Amino acid sequence: MSSVDQFESVFKAAAKTIYVHDKPSIGRVLLATDLGEAEAALYQQKVRDYLGQVLPETETEWSLVGKDDFESVKDLLDRVEENRPDLVVTYRNLRSEAWRWPYSLGEYLEVLTQVTTTPVLVLPHPEREDAASLVSDPPQTVMAVSGHLCGEGSLIGYSSAFTPKGGKLMLSHVEDDVTLDRYLDAIDKIPEIDSEVARESILSRLLKDAKDFSVSARYALGEAGLGIEVECLAKVGHRLEDYRKLIEEGQVDLLVMHAKEEDQLAMHGMAHPLAVELRSTPLLLL
Repeated sequence: MSSVDQFESVFKAAAKTIYVHDKPSIGRVLLATDLGEAEAALYQQKVRDYLGQVLPETETEWSLVGKDDFESVKDLLDRVEENRPDLVVTYRNLRSEAWRWPYSLGEYLEVLTQVTTTPVLVLPHPEREDAASLVSDPPQTVMAVSGHLCGEGSLIGYSSAFTPKGGKLMLSHVEDDVTLDRYLDAIDKIPEIDSEVARESILSRLLKDAKDFSVSARYALGEAGLGIEVECLAKVGHRLEDYRKLIEEGQVDLLVMHAKEEDQLAMHGMAHPLAVELRSTPLLLL
């Protein structure tokens, strides 16, 4: 490596991406259900109680969409467009019996999360036997999920907004070991590169960037006076399996992750398998 390249590498390594806190505005909330008028009103009150610590009644305007207000995906999208909420709240497998099987979020959510730019809070289906208990207590432990945590300002902003005072925010970053091993295996076959040095350096660098950004977020959120505990997690592993373990071990009440991918129409990376399989965990999809 030339001295110029070496200097450039040292300079880039010293540069850090810093989290700057920007509290998202969540003053208007739309709740979409497939329930009748009376049932929908009762369900709305349960949801308002569930979110009461992070969406105070005095600061939040609620709109309710029931089964008579839409008959198709387009109708629901029109209701969202008319109300222009800052947050849509609904549940998996809206207007569908498929909630009984762990294979999809349902056509309404699949489209809603991709077409609208509004964050969507996805709750367990209300007909589950344990549905009432899953939203009976306000969320206290929130986990932000990303495979590229460094620079994820909006993810951390929304995650912190849904973490109540005295609650805990877990910033999690899991590097996919299968993808990483594939690249390291390719490096092993290039004689000009020292494989051991590359392996140690790449792994250390990937996790360090995520950890440094998390630490800066913890500092910024502390300076913002939110009164929440911030825990930083960065590791290499099987994303779906490891996130499931982290959620169970950390007793996570709400999972926050991006649902959109800039260069594709399908749901973002690990978001879809996580959203489909973690049926009892409320999800905030950005």
